[in-house]
Order: sequence, then structure tokens, then C-alpha cells
Amino acid sequence: MFEINDLFDTFLFRTTTVTGFLFYWLPIICILSPTYLSPFTFVDSTQEFKAYRMVQYDLYGQAYGSRQAFVSSEVRLWSHANLNRKAALIRLENLTIERFRSLVSKGINGLFVVIPSTTTQWSDEQKSEICDLETILLAESVPIPIYFLPENQQMNDLYKSIESRRDSTKDSALAVIYDMITADGYQLSVNTGKYNQRTDSVLYNIVGKLVGHGIEERLPKILFVTHYDAMGLASGLAQGADSNASGVLILLKLIRLFSKLYAKQTTRAKYNLHFLFAAGGKLNYQGSKKWIDDYHDQKQQQQLPNDVDVVVCLDSLGQSNELYMHVSKPPKDTQTAGILRELLAQLSEKSTHGPLTFEQIHKKILKTSDFVAWEHEKYSWAKLPAFTFSHLNSSKSCSHSSISDVYDEVNLASIERNYQYISDALIRLIFNKTDVTFPIIDQNYLLSDQQSDYDQVTFTKQWLTFLTNYSRTPSLLTKTHPVVLALEQYAHRYLSNVVKTTIRPNKKDPEFVFFDGDDDQGRQLYVYRIKPAIFDLVLAIFIAIYLGLVYLVAAHWSTIISVLLRYRSYTNMFLSPASSQYGAYKRKIN
Repeated sequence: MFEINDLFDTFLFRTTTVTGFLFYWLPIICILSPTYLSPFTFVDSTQEFKAYRMVQYDLYGQAYGSRQAFVSSEVRLWSHANLNRKAALIRLENLTIERFRSLVSKGINGLFVVIPSTTTQWSDEQKSEICDLETILLAESVPIPIYFLPENQQMNDLYKSIESRRDSTKDSALAVIYDMITADGYQLSVNTGKYNQRTDSVLYNIVGKLVGHGIEERLPKILFVTHYDAMGLASGLAQGADSNASGVLILLKLIRLFSKLYAKQTTRAKYNLHFLFAAGGKLNYQGSKKWIDDYHDQKQQQQLPNDVDVVVCLDSLGQSNELYMHVSKPPKDTQTAGILRELLAQLSEKSTHGPLTFEQIHKKILKTSDFVAWEHEKYSWAKLPAFTFSHLNSSKSCSHSSISDVYDEVNLASIERNYQYISDALIRLIFNKTDVTFPIIDQNYLLSDQQSDYDQVTFTKQWLTFLTNYSRTPSLLTKTHPVVLALEQYAHRYLSNVVKTTIRPNKKDPEFVFFDGDDDQGRQLYVYRIKPAIFDLVLAIFIAIYLGLVYLVAAHWSTIISVLLRYRSYTNMFLSPASSQYGAYKRKIN
């Protein structure tokens, strides 16, 4: 006769039976379901991304940028109805100032903005979108952490996965409940706390000179200035290719040109030429302010008059065939700046070095504000004649401080053309040869030694690549930064009396303050795939029902067996031939 032990063995230890499914496979499926039964299995349970935090600094006691850094919160798409205490994810093309303010008012914990890759050229629409944001956000303090995520395939997959979540305002209640139970959620985490003020908030000027023919102290001085830092919404993404790597490039080329001329006694002009790589250009030109203060202190101590004939500032010269001369006070035709203006106007009319539109723009200094628009205005405040060369007709151009100012935005031909015009006019000025109908110097002589080391185009490409390979946000430009070291080394190679000047803020009333944690490599963003809380509730209910059924089966096992034995046809359905032989074998032994 068929024994109860046979039936017990068959029911509990044969995984092909219904009870085997209940006791074995179903629990395994429940355990593995959060990982392997997700609707979006192409997304790993944990991912890592490079996230670049919004810039943070203080200037003249005013806070700018994002004031928070730590984020550990569930992320939802910006269009989701409930964003309170959640992080919001949005693409750049969807982000406007009005939408940004709306998201902040909804109580989000942080904002993550997907932007185009900085290794590719931005479209005009994308540049316009980011510039609109930078114009507003760079001028205020933001209470939430903001991170920028360069676009790639992995980021696009994550965005689509989050985007596929149903919105309760658009779907039926049943669909939303089902989605809440089955869909994945994502938690973003950036393990950095609130940044503290740095104790070493310093900047570095690099200055050198070429001494002219004659008694050095009696010769007039021309100062060439360009700031080498950059600015944008994210401190780690500010390449500043046009503003102001292009200005740095032209100054490097001018240094090499005049060092060649001043190397021989016969081609040294009666001018002392000073060259300044100024720091803090995006911080209201702190480097130029430091040079002016030191210059006036020296003159006051030695009781000497001002000997600066003109200050030539170079800013954003890597695009277009337009060149503007920005002045605070129009110079007279007999002044050095006026002579340069006339020389450039004549050279551009003749198209000596290619098509160029040259124009002077006069803008008065706003005396009611401590902030200036162009670098030459700092010198004009100090009653030094100065002007700025730029292809921009206004300092308010959004590309003047933008993370969209990348390598591909610069036109190498424009840099070379602007350099040719500026250098030609300067050589005619310092040698007092104002007739533009005659060449005044043999170009082959100037380039003979240079061509063996660098081709002109190669020189520009190599330096532009180098300068844009690093973020040049002011807080990152420490004394060991590759750009600072390279500019100092270059100055030592071609100039004399090279000095690296340290600029420190006032301890009681600091002009600028930097914060810990800024770097050009970005922060590690961890993305964890999670299930919503309601999933745990449903799973707990299911497990409770399952355990209850198991308990009822165990408690009423004898009754169940009696019923099964009474209906022999049902018993045969659960018995396999192997189990029947196994049971007969046991009966024979007994």
C-alpha cells in the first residue's frame, strides 16, 4: 500500500511538482527579482559618472555659485509632479531660468543637468541656452547643489530609464500603482560635504620684460597684459578657449617676436616692453589691480613720474574677422594709443594680412560700481593710458565666461590674423615707421629661427590644446598648476627679470575667497538602482501569505493526506513511475 512517507518525499523533495515550485522556485524568484526581473535590465545596479559641481567663491564679501555639495537622494525627472526632497534630472535644452526657479521652489535636494560633451563643438542653440543660465546664475548665490553631467551613451540610457517612469498626472491610477510596484528607482549620491573656506586663497601674476636701447630708467614703457584664467558654471569645465586662451596665445607670440628683435642691439627699440600674465581676470581683474598697486608704490617710494606710455590688454581674439579697440577715453592722435589706432585702421583698410574690420568702441567707466567690464578700465582708473583688443563688441557677451567656450569654438586663422595685425602695428609704433605702404622688417629674418623649432600653425595648435586641456578656474590655478608652471617657464626662456607675484586677499576684509574641494577632474557620482517603498510592502504581504499557506498545509497535513488517499485518482497524478518503484521497494524491505 502507498505510504504517507512516500507522498511526503514526493511532495517536498521533487522540484518538478507543484509543491516543489512553491517551496523552491518561488522563493528563489522573489529573492532574485529586484536584480534580474527589473524592467530595465540594461542598467547596472550601481553606476559611476563624472559630475562637475557648480563653481563656488566669494568676491568682495558677496557669495557666488552653489553653496552646497552633498547629495544623497532619489532622482526624478524634472517634469515629475512630486519633487519635494528629491533630486531633479534635466537636460540642458529643457532648463530655463524660470524652470530653475520653479524647481527650487518645489523643494528639490539637488539639480543634475545633462550637458553636451565638452570635447565636441556646441550648437548655437546649446550655447545660447547655457549662456542664458550662466548670465543669471554666475551673478547670484544658489542654495542647492548643482552638478553638470557631460552627455554619453551610459548617461543617455540612464536618462531614458528614469524618463520611462509613469507620471501620476498623466496615466490611470492602476497603471501608476503597477509602475510603483514594478519600476526601478535611482538614488544619486555625491559623497562630499559642505566645502570650507580655503586658507590658501592665492593667485599668481607672472611678469617679465625686455629692456630697450638706451638708459633703462629713462625709456618709456609699454605694458602688454592678458589674464590667463577662465570662468563658467562648472569649475571643472571652464576651458576658456577664446576667453582667454586666445589672448594668452597672442601674448606668447608677441613675446617670442620681440625677444627676437631685442636680441640684437641694432633692432632694439627705445621702449621697455613689459609682459604680464595676469591672474584673477574673472574676479574683477585682481592680477591687474595687484600690478597697479605695486607700480604706484614703487613710483611713490622713488618719487618718479609715471613712465607707462600705454597698456595693451588682450582679451578674446580667437574668432571672427572683426577687431575692436575698447577705450574708456578716446586717445588723441598724437598719443601712443591714438597712433596704434590709426596704424590698425590703415592696415585693415589695405587688408594687409587678410580681411579685417577694425573699430574703436568708447565706453565710460561706471564710477558707481567697483566692478569693471574690461581689463583696461582698471588701468584707466589708475590714470594710466590703456585699451583692450577683442573681437567682442561687449564684455556682456555670454561667451566671455562660459563652459561652452571649448577648443572647437576657436578659429586658428583668426588668432593668426589678429596677431599679424597687432604685431605689425606695434613694430611700426616702436620703430616710429608709420608709413604702412612700406614693409619695415624682413619677415624671413623674424621667422628663420622660429621655423626650425615650431611651425607657426603648429605652435598655436600645441599651446591652444595645452591651455584647454585644463580647467583654468581661478581657484584651481595654484603655483603647481601645469598652466602656471608652463607660462613661468616660457617667460624665463624669452624675458628678463621674470617675477611670479603672489596675490593674497586681505585677512580682515578679503577681496576673494576660495573653497576646498574644487578640482578639474570632477566628482564621483554614484547611481544606485533601488525599488520603491511600496515594493517592499507588497513583497512583505506576499511573503506573509506564502508563509501562512505553508503553515496551514503543515497544520492540516493529515487531513490533506486523507483527502488525497480517498481520491486515488488525484494521488496517481502526483506519482511518477520512479516514485512508485521507490515506494514498492520500501514495502518489499519492510
